[in-house]
Amino acid sequence: GPGDVLRLSLYGEPTLTQPEVAIQPDGRVSFLEAHDVLAAGLTIDELRATLDEVLARYRRAPRAMVAPLSFHSRKYFMLGKVAQKGVFTLDRPITVVEAVARAKGFETGLSGRNLVELADLSRSFLVRHGTRAPVDFERLFAAGDLSQNIPVEPGDYFYFPPAAVREIQLLGEVTAAGPVTFTENLT
Repeated sequence: GPGDVLRLSLYGEPTLTQPEVAIQPDGRVSFLEAHDVLAAGLTIDELRATLDEVLARYRRAPRAMVAPLSFHSRKYFMLGKVAQKGVFTLDRPITVVEAVARAKGFETGLSGRNLVELADLSRSFLVRHGTRAPVDFERLFAAGDLSQNIPVEPGDYFYFPPAAVREIQLLGEVTAAGPVTFTENLT
């Protein structure tokens, strides 16, 4: 896909190697006489066959070699109460737990003198292909049920909503002004 980087060469012609060729935003790639060849959506073998076909107009029996170097077109999205929100590259197979770990885990805050996670796992969800995927984040992260630790797919959207932690704003001449978790017996 667009943004992926390939190493292109011709068999028996090491001087013609192009070590880093990025697939352009329009999904096309150029190599030697083969200009603007559509690469997006093709497998490595399909791209190799297409390059061979185009280069055959200019060379005798060309055998293109295509090696992927890095993937940047496959992405997943993390939002809500994770420490690092944003778009992440799916450069290798990962699971839900690894995806949360890449986002530096869940945000935490103080409740009294205890450190608590601010994500509401019972209301968290994963959207895949426009529908919610059947992942129970509470069972996965709180109970350790690894049957919920499914592989992440390109385009997955994770959302971890804030927990119902009530806060008040502490102001004035105090050591640490700012939000403080509200508890019933707070003085």
